[in-house]
Amino acid sequence: MANWTVNNVSSAQAENDTVDATDIPQYVDLTITPNTGYVISATDFKIGGATESPTNTWTGGNVDSEVYKVVFSDIGTAGAVSNTVQARVWFADPSGGTTVGPGGSAWSMPGEDLDIYIDIDEKETVASIDRYVCIRSHHFARTDGNGNNKHTVTYAAAPTGITTTNNTPLIHNIGDGAVEHHHEGTVTQGQSSQIFEVTFATNTTYGYYYNNPPVVTFVTGQYSSYYQVVDSNLTYTSMTSGGVTSNKLTSITYTVYYTPPVGVVGLDPDPASSSGAMCELGQVIEFDDLIRQEDQGEPGTKKYVTYVNVNQTTIYTVGETRDIMVAGDNGAVFKLVVTRTGDGHTYDFTTSTFTAGATTSTETTIGIGGIQIFPVIFPSVSSNTTYDIIIVPTSPTSTLSAVPIVAGDLRLYQYNSIVVSLGISDPDDVWGEGTASGDIFHSSENTQVTLTGQAERGVAMSRAFSYTIKPAMLDTPGSKTIAPKSTLDFTLDNQGSVTTLTDGAPSSATFDVDSTTDIVADNTISWSVDKLPSFGSESTNEIIVGAYDPDASDQIPDVNIDDLIVGMVLSARNISSARVTIASIGSSTVKLSESISTNVSIPITFTATGVTVSSVTDANTLVASQSLSGLTDNLSLTFGGQESDSDVNITSGTVTQATDVAANVIIAGTLNVNNFGTTDTAVKIDIKELITITTP
Repeated sequence: MANWTVNNVSSAQAENDTVDATDIPQYVDLTITPNTGYVISATDFKIGGATESPTNTWTGGNVDSEVYKVVFSDIGTAGAVSNTVQARVWFADPSGGTTVGPGGSAWSMPGEDLDIYIDIDEKETVASIDRYVCIRSHHFARTDGNGNNKHTVTYAAAPTGITTTNNTPLIHNIGDGAVEHHHEGTVTQGQSSQIFEVTFATNTTYGYYYNNPPVVTFVTGQYSSYYQVVDSNLTYTSMTSGGVTSNKLTSITYTVYYTPPVGVVGLDPDPASSSGAMCELGQVIEFDDLIRQEDQGEPGTKKYVTYVNVNQTTIYTVGETRDIMVAGDNGAVFKLVVTRTGDGHTYDFTTSTFTAGATTSTETTIGIGGIQIFPVIFPSVSSNTTYDIIIVPTSPTSTLSAVPIVAGDLRLYQYNSIVVSLGISDPDDVWGEGTASGDIFHSSENTQVTLTGQAERGVAMSRAFSYTIKPAMLDTPGSKTIAPKSTLDFTLDNQGSVTTLTDGAPSSATFDVDSTTDIVADNTISWSVDKLPSFGSESTNEIIVGAYDPDASDQIPDVNIDDLIVGMVLSARNISSARVTIASIGSSTVKLSESISTNVSIPITFTATGVTVSSVTDANTLVASQSLSGLTDNLSLTFGGQESDSDVNITSGTVTQATDVAANVIIAGTLNVNNFGTTDTAVKIDIKELITITTP
């Protein structure tokens, strides 16, 4: 079907009127109008089978004998959104000759209505107006205490023009934690286009169902009102809960559509030149579900709080409201305590603020529905903040092992805005009085590029940069010249690092190393060590570990907690959370900040984080920010180079000779922050990998 329409034109003519070169009218004008979402030009059209001469003028072909020629012309600007095309249908030679019709003969108006047809075809395919789109979708993978998935979330194949990518290392149907998908591409202006389709389905084998359809929320984005979410295919299953049998929602499909805004200032045209650039706008859609379980048998006489559920992604810097859901047996009694760990303030559920008083929720009794929901308002912050959530059961009510009852069992994180800056390193110390930033960024040509974003929310940002480098910026410029290197290396250096070994086993914050050369105060201190769990468990927050030998088989290691300290972060292929840390270390056990699953064949990597150099005492002695008791002799430590977990890189990097001042060199490219970590980062380009200095 053509993506344009043509109007009909009627004209009253007297019977037997002879049409020739002297008749009026000698022509009629038709108007070709594009369908919504398309643009046209005169050069897009032709007359089927006709001859074109000159351009856009067509003679002969598939027209009735009364037509001499057809001329196409643009009424507006060719290819513009508002352009229409005129098709002027001539019945006689406009030059005043006697030629009429393709046969060259005059014709007379008959005694009845006469329909005259022309065959307008596309010479070039009419183009649609492409608009860019990018949005991220968030949902939560959940398992129960037995490792069973409570539900699966399945994305359908992406529509034409759209790419859907799972941004989360977690397989989105397995494990626990927040999951993000990234949807970007192009759609046609003027119509509603499908962006993605996702189906939520509970694990009915174990009696799980949705208490209500998952709630759809647009967290941010100036385009949010131009998206439409349609639910369909709701499936209900007969289940029993609280002694009542009814149909429970076990599956639902959501289809998300986008209609690009037209004629909206600031949104049309889009403020981005690609779908990737649209991602900088941070469009996010969240699906929040509340999953419950049918009765699984006689619960017994003792009442239990069975689990606590809350969105555990990083809280936005500007604050937000989150629901804490507490589930348990009918009649279980408890209080909920939310503590801001930095100052010990607790959440007052009456005033909806954190106060210095010891506040809790009012003593609450779980009803036959099996759940209670508590909305908590987390305020805006200007520094990194954490919150602990615990349950205080009222006797004889008790709690199952997965329920948080002490600080650290269930912790939420909120970070201040994270800043990533791009500088220039000078390892040879030849630029700007010992530091490249000394002169290069004090020069009027250069403003250091920075990007500010939200920690751990997976929102990528990019910014172009261009730094002008002059020979005069050299420590001793003389008559030296500079030029781009033939091979460029834009690898980023996070301030550089120094590696050395412990000299003896530390017993406090003060300890010896082989050498403190190039180590300065505030350098990070990092190391990693692999350990193997001694026992397998579906869920535990206290583990026993031993030394790991990657070359050994069927290992049964002895207990070994060497080189472990409080605060180290755990990672393994069966640990989905990125925030599991060591809370305390006993004589043979390690207490964790939250429960994990363990497997005797899967090693756990422990990585130090947050440890820094407080001072350098002498050529071999350092003072750390915390005790390093537990580390062994000859352990390799890295100082510096680890100040952030932000994912940063440079693309489209170029180094060119300046066109205005030939002696200068321009370093340019795009700084990309693919994910903001939890600390500010100063990354640097190595100038000696980009510029050659020549001494005459």
